[in-house]
Amino acid sequence: LTKQLAKVWGEVRSSSAEKQQLTAKWKTSLTADRLKTAKLSEGRALFAKSCGNCHVLFGSGKSAGPDLTGGNRRNLDYLLENILDPSATVAADFRMSVFEMKDGRVINGVTVEQTEKTLTVQTQTDRVTIQRADIEEQKASTLSLMPDGLFQNLTEDQVRDLIGYLMSPDQVPLPSP
Repeated sequence: LTKQLAKVWGEVRSSSAEKQQLTAKWKTSLTADRLKTAKLSEGRALFAKSCGNCHVLFGSGKSAGPDLTGGNRRNLDYLLENILDPSATVAADFRMSVFEMKDGRVINGVTVEQTEKTLTVQTQTDRVTIQRADIEEQKASTLSLMPDGLFQNLTEDQVRDLIGYLMSPDQVPLPSP
């Protein structure tokens, strides 16, 4: 039953103690009062840079990952769990595959389109169309295409701005140049 559920819904696992501690740290830092000070336009710019290659929010971005517009974005726990441990829950439609090509290349990504002869794969940076005949081996992965450590290169204010934007009910303008 577990295998059948994973096949249909995707992989689900518990976060490590380290990820749980990191989530608790950010939850303590990102209080409702602190989030009220978020610069939503700055958060939108961070979203476009860090998240928009794979996610759509308010009609902007690319669709290799889930569209976040209708998601549970107002729930800080939900956001932190999905951002800090993206591979804990991977929906079946967004499972990453590893393609070993006959020419020795390895392509990691999510299959976003298929025809009888080709697969279109969204990698972390590009959308690539590959010929099925050129694939030596294809392996499904339990990992998310979304990388771990999204917050590592952001300041606390940037994290506040990004989370504030993700939680906002409406689109906001990009920051003025």
